Amino acid sequence: MSYKKTIPLGLAIMFFCIATFASWYEGSELMDNSFEWKHTAVFTGWIHEGEVERENISQLDYFVYSIKFKPIFPIIMMVSFIYMVFAIGQKLLQPGIKQNIFMSILGVILLAGAGLLSGSPTSGAKVFMMSQLLIGTLLIGLAVFHHFRKVQLD
Repeated sequence: MSYKKTIPLGLAIMFFCIATFASWYEGSELMDNSFEWKHTAVFTGWIHEGEVERENISQLDYFVYSIKFKPIFPIIMMVSFIYMVFAIGQKLLQPGIKQNIFMSILGVILLAGAGLLSGSPTSGAKVFMMSQLLIGTLLIGLAVFHHFRKVQLD
């Protein structure tokens, strides 16, 4: 692997780690907002069958809170993770139809995630949803572009 591909992947890993820590830290405000536990502590509700107490709030719920109210670091986290998956997929898959299918699957997963967030009333979740829509659409558009460019060149 060349430096041209190693350095951006290393930067993506670094951004992902920093954004993950920052999202987790910002989401820890959930502990102090007990009125949000009912709507935001979804993982804790699943794990403890609806019982949400300060002592048993899941760490994953911190990320849910961060997405809903402070989405900047979760977006950076998502973009850097998608870049890492994309870069690894590009390296492992042969150019052509397999890469196009891979990009399309990534795009569809992002569009499905945006669909799950579409009913959220918070502005942060809407911003996160819009970023998923944008990146998912770009990935699918890129796959379609590469496919038709390859067909046209053949």
